[in-house]
Amino acid sequence: MINNTRLLTNEIETARFRPCCVNACSKKRFKIMGVEFVYLYLFGIGVAFVGWIAENTARLVTQGVWDCRFHILPFISPYALIPFAFHILLRDPDEIAFFGKKVFKKRTKYTAVASNLLCLALICSAVFLGELAIGNMWEKLFGVQLWNYSAFPLQVTQYAGLIPAIGYGGGAYLIFRFIYKPLLKAITQKVNFSVAKTICCTLGVLIILDTLAMALQIAIFKQPPVYWSVKLW
Repeated sequence: MINNTRLLTNEIETARFRPCCVNACSKKRFKIMGVEFVYLYLFGIGVAFVGWIAENTARLVTQGVWDCRFHILPFISPYALIPFAFHILLRDPDEIAFFGKKVFKKRTKYTAVASNLLCLALICSAVFLGELAIGNMWEKLFGVQLWNYSAFPLQVTQYAGLIPAIGYGGGAYLIFRFIYKPLLKAITQKVNFSVAKTICCTLGVLIILDTLAMALQIAIFKQPPVYWSVKLW
């Protein structure tokens, strides 16, 4: 009887202690504005793959080419930053907020429309300026041309133009508007933290190394690596 009482007491004490341990471990995890870093990074890995598909789809339609996009793995790392930008700089398309500070103090149907239009304009502008800056940076530093929009109308140099900015920016906006929040919520609720951390520490690191390998080859050989390319038409 005494042993059973002690066993029951130990189980009660363990049950009381376990939630405290879970909460303590949860608090130690690195978070960005309330969301754990590994889940944003996991989302970013998915977006990096979608970006690889999107770029190849655009090249397939315009040039009939499907290739590696200068990477060994089917991921383009800059796209992985998109969920972080959404979370930190925009937060919600209906209530846009910079670093958590809302642009519109009260939410109405009019401010929601204005917020979405502002969000779309900012994303398209970020695509335009980002491509312009990155393309010119690689050319200035290493004398290489990573892409060329000269065949498109309304281009600004070969690295940026209205059509690519609207195309890629519009696609990013649609992801933000309809997919980002529910998918991030599903990831945080259904993907075990240890699993997410393992993916980020393995695949996530490999993606970074792949990008560094691309940069190193460009710096040494003055041309981007093309590991494989298929001309379909």
